[in-house]
Amino acid sequence: MSEGSMAAAFMGAFGLFIIFVSIVLLVVWTILPFYIFGMKGIMKEILEEQKRTNEFLKDMLYRKIAADTVKSQE
Repeated sequence: MSEGSMAAAFMGAFGLFIIFVSIVLLVVWTILPFYIFGMKGIMKEILEEQKRTNEFLKDMLYRKIAADTVKSQE
């Protein structure tokens, strides 16, 4: 193979690689907004559950503090 045909073969393979990467990025870029907007509802549910958990833990802490206070007064 001569240098010219090696360069042409390399550029052809590189060109195919660039086209492949471009197509993959285009597909990902097209799907990404649907994925993000689909996650909004799930994230809201997770946030609400986290708030309930925090309230539960706060209630448990206050009960422990109250129980410890009663024990120390006895």
